[in-house]
Amino acid sequence: MDWTTSVSGNVIVTVPYLGDVPYPLNANFGSQITDVHSGNYALKLQASILGIPSTNYNITIPGIAQLGAAGEFNIPMSTITELMNGGVDSLNPDNIEDLATFLNVVASGMPCTSTPDELDLWVKYLPQSSDTMRVIAYTKLGGAPVSYAQYENSLPISDYTKLKIYFDNPNAACDSICIMIISGGMSTNTGTELYVDDVELVYNTGVSDFGTLKVNIYPNPTSDYLFIAPTDNDGYQYELMDMTGRRVAVGRNKSGVSEVDLRACPPGVYMLYLEQKNQTLTKKVVVR
Repeated sequence: MDWTTSVSGNVIVTVPYLGDVPYPLNANFGSQITDVHSGNYALKLQASILGIPSTNYNITIPGIAQLGAAGEFNIPMSTITELMNGGVDSLNPDNIEDLATFLNVVASGMPCTSTPDELDLWVKYLPQSSDTMRVIAYTKLGGAPVSYAQYENSLPISDYTKLKIYFDNPNAACDSICIMIISGGMSTNTGTELYVDDVELVYNTGVSDFGTLKVNIYPNPTSDYLFIAPTDNDGYQYELMDMTGRRVAVGRNKSGVSEVDLRACPPGVYMLYLEQKNQTLTKKVVVR
């Protein structure tokens, strides 16, 4: 994959008697490291502090990695001020336009003809203060997003851990895919570190039959209860997670039919993980 870990462009500052004056800013957030999950190198993301000449402003920008090449930006000082007052944490991460306002430029992504089921990556996260890392991915068709995936986490991940982030409309036709990995918010601590390795797009068959593991999952879509019914009597366990990676239901040492109460779950796409006989099944569940 072709990643960009830098931004460059101009901040437009109003100077008395001169009017609007562009000041160039350049930042690189990524470094190549040998602390890896596999292979020779991994990516380390960390914030940068940028000072704007002729002003009292210093901007702390979180570490950012984008898929594809990003163009130059021209962003008014007023926008920077709003972001500093509210912080990136006040933006809606579900809204691609909000994130574009933050960067004022989002990499165009890479060519892609079919939306993956999931985005997998191995990360270590060492946050300071209340920092939150985010992974945002979406596929586009004709410039419009057609499928979306998101993950966020504010807890330390001290050892490389695999994240599985699911798209809400897998297999949708598309022409490009965009991915952003962000180490924190606008108020990020410069000591926060995010390590990323082995990024992979995964395409699944969606068939609920893995070797000898066969299970009935119904009704799907559902609005109240979900039933999990393996076809044999071996014990199993399951977890149901939302698209941000939050666990909403769990069952351990189960046998026979399990009834999962989803009445308190907001409508949306969820992922069911079921393990039985050392085999794992992953199934998308839609709550209406």
